[in-house]
Amino acid sequence: MTKVKISSKARQHVRDLLSNYSELKDEIKELRESIMNPHREEIDENIGGSRSTVQKFDVEDKAIKLASHEQIIFRAKAVSVIDNVLAHCSDKAQQIIELKYFSKEPHSWVWISQKIEGYSEDGCRKIEKRIVDQIASRLGW
Repeated sequence: MTKVKISSKARQHVRDLLSNYSELKDEIKELRESIMNPHREEIDENIGGSRSTVQKFDVEDKAIKLASHEQIIFRAKAVSVIDNVLAHCSDKAQQIIELKYFSKEPHSWVWISQKIEGYSEDGCRKIEKRIVDQIASRLGW
């Protein structure tokens, strides 16, 4: 298998995705919700008391919009790839990524290396880079 060189821009993009991982998941939910329940101003033109003729979104149309919405597709693929790569990493590698990207506060490599027993700052960086490259590769970058 030929190893593809990952550009520094692709790495930075993956790092941004990792930093915004929880927001990506929230955005997917919000985008889906906005398609399933679009906000529409309803004007009551029903003066005579008969049934309202408010047009309903067809379920099929919603399904098509959900399946073809590019922002949902991209975010869902990114989350799926990140989840898959992390699921196949060692516990220490997962811990490094979680401390670096999923913590409330960003941590330095020095701090992370002190928390991960048996790993130096450089070792933690190398593991992070390997994981970032795997994610970028699986995303097709």
